[in-house]
Parts: sequence; structure tokens; C-alpha cells
Amino acid sequence: MTVFLRVLAHISIWTTPFQIVFCLWALGVVLSSDATVLSLSNDIFFSDHLPFLYLLIKPFTYIVLPDALANFIWSLPTVIHQLFKAVVSTWLGLWILKKLNQGHPNPAFTNEP
Repeated sequence: MTVFLRVLAHISIWTTPFQIVFCLWALGVVLSSDATVLSLSNDIFFSDHLPFLYLLIKPFTYIVLPDALANFIWSLPTVIHQLFKAVVSTWLGLWILKKLNQGHPNPAFTNEP
């Protein structure tokens, strides 16, 4: 179980740059178009700028998630959503690693010098 949590923590931390890039990309779209931060939803952003990914992910979200939740996620503003995801996933990854290192008896696995 600890291996799974450690992998999950590292994935959460290492995907942060990709989420920041999406956030900055969406912010660039907002600054260079008539869209506002609140009007540029995930649905609009992905369908206009990543149509190949949109065609794969959108139907999958409606299969995995309830329709109301999928509609809510697709209607969120992209800039705010990506920024929130980046902060939460980084915090979650660091928190999981901290908890795993606290319970480990070997001091070589701690982050302290």
C-alpha cells in the first residue's frame, strides 16, 4: 500500500507543471480573445484548442462520472480549475509523502538533513 501511495504522491507532484502550462495557456487565450476568465469553460477550451483530446476525454467522463458531475466539471472556468487542481494535487502529493516519511523507521527516507 505504501508503494501505491508513494507513486500516487509522485504523480500528483510531477503533473503540476502540466497543469500550470494548461493554466497559462488558457490565460493566454483569455488575454488574446474576447473570452473572459469566467466564460472560458473547460468544454470550450478543450473543444477549440485540443479537439483530439476532447473527443476522447468527454465521453469517458460521462461513462465514469454521473452526468450532473461531468456537466459541472466541463462547465468550470479553465483557468481557475487548472490552478486549483495544480495547488491541490501538489499539496496532496507533498502531504502523502510527509505522512509516509513520518511513519517510516528508516531515517534515510526522511526529508530532514
